[in-house]
This record gives sequence, structure tokens and C-alpha cells, in this order.
Amino acid sequence: MRVRKTSRKGTGRAAIALVAACAIGAVTTPLAIAVASQETAAEAAADGGPDDLLLPTPEAPRISDSAYAGFQRCGAASGDPVVTSGSPTLAATLESVAPPGTVEPAQPGPRRKVVFEVDTAAGEQVVHKQLTSDTSHDAAFQLPEGTLGDGAYRWRTRVKDGGTVSQWTAWCSFTVERR
Repeated sequence: MRVRKTSRKGTGRAAIALVAACAIGAVTTPLAIAVASQETAAEAAADGGPDDLLLPTPEAPRISDSAYAGFQRCGAASGDPVVTSGSPTLAATLESVAPPGTVEPAQPGPRRKVVFEVDTAAGEQVVHKQLTSDTSHDAAFQLPEGTLGDGAYRWRTRVKDGGTVSQWTAWCSFTVERR
């Protein structure tokens, strides 16, 4: 039987390498975790995470000939909405700005401010109106009669709640064709 001898140098080198690897891992692991958590926090804020101070953009912008007529959705495949009234009603769903799981209080507190902008198709501002929403679910604004003549227009909206402000909705192009 032959006994194999291991050199002390080889064992010592292996032990030193193992200790060095453990030391490097002990130092770099917390740094890697810290960097990863910072990246995750930055991504969450960019995605509208819990630390984000902006309200979500209102959804489903739509337009109607009047407060009691059916609404046409903006961005529909059928083309831009056409209204036959000089005082159309603009509306948007604000459900996205109510915190998830909240219930409307019986006596609502401060209302959200909703800003409506109407421009000509060329970008000249016709209306800039700020209203308060009676609910956190929707907002509507009927333009005063005579505000718009025949032609092409566009509108958008956003919400303000205290010091926080949503992004604007995309422009909703529409045409007024009085009969």
C-alpha cells in the first residue's frame, strides 16, 4: 500500500484561497444587494411605485354632443369623433386616481381638481378650464354654447390632488360639424 503525502504547501495554499474567497464574498455580497435594491427602488419609482408622487393619468377620454347624448371614445378605430353641437361634453374616467381599495366617504373631503384644455387642430388654445370633481370616479365639462365653431379641435385633461399632478391624457382630436 502506498501512502500519498500531501504537501503542506498545497494544503496551505488551498486554505488561503478558501479564506480569501469567503472574505471577498463577505464584502461584495452586501454591496451587490444594496445596488440591486437601489435599482429596484429606482425602477419602482419610474413605474409609478409607492414613492411616486404623481397621480395616474385619467382614462377613457370621450366626447358627446351634450350631457345626455351618447359618448364617442377618443382614439377609436372608427376615426376621430364628430359632434354636431357647439357645446360638446368632454369626459374622462378618474377611477385610476383613487387609491386601490378605497371607498368614497359619505362626506367627501377636498375634491380633486380636473383641468381641461381645448385647442384648435393647429394648437391654438381655445379653453383652459379647471373644475372640481364631485367624485373620484369621473369628470365632465360641457363647453358653453358658441365656444366652438365648425372645424377640427383637440382636447386633453389631467388631475390635481393637493400638490400632486397627473400626466396629461393623450390629445383627443374631434371635429365640430353643426347641421
